[in-house]
Amino acid sequence: MPIRRSIVPALLLLSALPVHAGDGDGDAMGYRLGRGYALGDSGIRLGGYASAVVAAPRELPWSFALKDLSLFVTWEQEHWRFFSETEISNALSAGQDQSFGVNEAEVEIERLYLDYLHDDALALRFGKFLTPIGRWNLLHAEPVVWTTTRPVATYLLFATNDTGLMLHGNVPLLGKRLEYQVYGGLGSALDPKQPDNPFANSVGAHLNLALTDTLELGLSYANFRLDENHAPSGTQPPGGLGYSNITVLYPVEFPDHDADQRQNLVGLDAAWSYRRFEVMSEWVFRAGGQERFWQGYVQGVAPLAGTPWYAVGRYEYFQQEWGPPGQLGVFGLALRPIPPLVWKVEYRLGSHNEAIAPDGLYGSIAVLF
Repeated sequence: MPIRRSIVPALLLLSALPVHAGDGDGDAMGYRLGRGYALGDSGIRLGGYASAVVAAPRELPWSFALKDLSLFVTWEQEHWRFFSETEISNALSAGQDQSFGVNEAEVEIERLYLDYLHDDALALRFGKFLTPIGRWNLLHAEPVVWTTTRPVATYLLFATNDTGLMLHGNVPLLGKRLEYQVYGGLGSALDPKQPDNPFANSVGAHLNLALTDTLELGLSYANFRLDENHAPSGTQPPGGLGYSNITVLYPVEFPDHDADQRQNLVGLDAAWSYRRFEVMSEWVFRAGGQERFWQGYVQGVAPLAGTPWYAVGRYEYFQQEWGPPGQLGVFGLALRPIPPLVWKVEYRLGSHNEAIAPDGLYGSIAVLF
């Protein structure tokens, strides 16, 4: 598909965004790009990230957005730790049928919690947190993932955030390190706006076992009921830019469901890394009533001959309620000149995927500050 001439201004704006970071070594005030800024001895550190995205789906209008502007606030003192992430999504947007504007800007509390840290083996968290299912959802921030688009299996079958209590920590197991998270959620009570596919209530756990320095395996389980007042059915309004932490940039259909039916979800994930090579995979299965859905992906990353360029490839499979299972191939390049900064471009091609993840060209720039 030839790139339409109308998206060229947005691509130029994306590539010209200023980054006055030098090499990230910091200035006289002690700031380092990607490490945040400590406010003296107060225990408070400020940080965050920003990203801009251009999407040119094959059968849909192109779009551009300053997709995420997230501010992190961390405070730590002895056994206590506070963390918040406040996000402005779509602060500036434009498209084939839309001039530059701020009419789609939204503010969301992405995370807001307080930890009591007893020791490395046990901590108690209260507040809003990322749902610990798989790996991508716990990373998800644009500067630390390798593609502009997000795998379908990492958002379609569960809420990406939850609000409630969590026990978490690290314990030794057979000479290995086991990370655990066990949680009970009450839904999205801290959201100024309701998210997509929210939990009404939930219980779950995630285990991550470091088998070696280069290989980790994970297991997720969740039992939940979706919020009948806010769980989406059908398609988002045309032109919507999607979710605050999910780069989709086009209308998306969610599975219909019986709101009173509790859902069970089981997930397996794995990550392997060696030098600058990486392989990551997640697979989830959700069952509730008569519904059964399998979804997953496998992604590989390889450096290009000692340069800061990386080749990225991903295969996705997802069962869906309204048709045959969808399949996707994502092929892209990522340029990471310094760790906190990344440019990404990719082409996505698939079958039975247009309702969720359309074919097309996608690109972004993201920086962690």
